[in-house]
Amino acid sequence: MDQNAMPEPGQAAGIIVAATDFSAAADIAVDRAARLARSLDAELCVLHVFNDGVWRTLMNVFDIGSWRGPDPALLARDELSRRVARLAQRSGARVRAECLTGSAADEIAAFVATTRARLLVVGQHGENAVDELLLGSTALKLLGRVAAPVLLARTPGDADYARVLVATDYADCSRRLAQAVPDLLPAARCVLFNAYVVPYEGRMRLAGATDAEIEGYRRRERERAEAGMAAFAAAVGGNAAGRFERRLAYGFPASAILEQAAAIDADLLAVGRHGGSVAEERLLGSVTQNILYHAHRDLLLMP
Repeated sequence: MDQNAMPEPGQAAGIIVAATDFSAAADIAVDRAARLARSLDAELCVLHVFNDGVWRTLMNVFDIGSWRGPDPALLARDELSRRVARLAQRSGARVRAECLTGSAADEIAAFVATTRARLLVVGQHGENAVDELLLGSTALKLLGRVAAPVLLARTPGDADYARVLVATDYADCSRRLAQAVPDLLPAARCVLFNAYVVPYEGRMRLAGATDAEIEGYRRRERERAEAGMAAFAAAVGGNAAGRFERRLAYGFPASAILEQAAAIDADLLAVGRHGGSVAEERLLGSVTQNILYHAHRDLLLMP
């Protein structure tokens, strides 16, 4: 069996992995993961990756070798054990600790693949500016390395997710996302959303197209979007498709998605990888990256 394969909807509860560097941002992610694990009766594995390369750099810069104290790797393991014990007691979730050594993104991706985790939960950033450079983009790095959805938990919450907006461009990753969301969040209100545009509308106006002509093009794009939404829902299939309220809006994807999330007061925004080419992503910035940097809410990202 392919260890990178995603658990199918309806599969046994499985494992949720939450990565921590002991920062306040990571604490938010771990608490959210524990809430999800308990609601799904899944096992939660809290994973810490001790970066010995960073530690050696700090020793050289700050002369840490002259400091007295236990092995920092052992300290990290002890701290993780204490935190996991407290988390299990207060959350009621089934929790275990795992401490690895190496590069955060590499080790996390390998662990998620080995355990065939159904979800990876990470925080917004590390504990300081150095960690921000090393770990702050971990969510994006992991998005290209794991098969499981990646939950970027940004906001503290003492309640389950109630409203989730699932953005789709009808690509395969959007289909997998739409199948995963109802499975992960069985009690949430789920809205499936597509933003459509008339390509080169601005240039059409410069070339002399009238408002009536532009409106005609918009109607045609709306019809295409509606047909695409119907076909997409059929491709999602099963009970998952019936869980979604469907919405369409005219506008550029990133801004339209953010506006729609605000309109329904979504506490979770789910997006997949942008369906455009590599060249488009380099020149324009992907939809996913724009949402990542401008959405002030939790994000569920699908590879």
